Amino acid sequence: MMNANGGRQLNKGPWDSSDLNAPKDLVDFGSILFVPNPGVGVRADIEEGTQRVVAISFDYKESVLQVQAFASSKGLSLWDEVVDDIFTSLTSQKVQAEKVTGPYGVEIHAEIPVGESKSQKVRMFGFSGNRWLLRGTISGAAITDLEQRSELEDVFRGLVVNRGETPLPPREVLPLELPTGSIVTRAK
Repeated sequence: MMNANGGRQLNKGPWDSSDLNAPKDLVDFGSILFVPNPGVGVRADIEEGTQRVVAISFDYKESVLQVQAFASSKGLSLWDEVVDDIFTSLTSQKVQAEKVTGPYGVEIHAEIPVGESKSQKVRMFGFSGNRWLLRGTISGAAITDLEQRSELEDVFRGLVVNRGETPLPPREVLPLELPTGSIVTRAK
């Protein structure tokens, strides 16, 4: 069954927090919420200078899915603009990249330099919701390993975005925060 949202099937995420069909019993990182999965590790990616949480990474075996949520204008697919900007930026830096069609539309497959003589293959994709854009980047074995890719795609589909009511300019990162009780101090 298709709906008017880009041909996306009904009851498939990512979800808006206002959607009655969205998953329940979620871990709350502010603008991004998710169903806990004991097989998948979760890390908050913290910006060095500001110490603010800017992304969430999900680790599964030898693979990583990093997600970020951004503000967008109502009724517009911000991903269509963003994918072109990312592609232009990568190719201007002589990074090998190509646009391909994936489960969420146009995505970018690239080989990003890591250090002086190494590179890492990544897959970048996005999903536009109601006044938000959720961007995912998969790296590691999931680029070629179907089982790991499927697990991380399931994580992405299960994400819930809480846009909030605060006016934000398009492309502004939606605020993330560590869940209460998430920091454990170990005794020395």
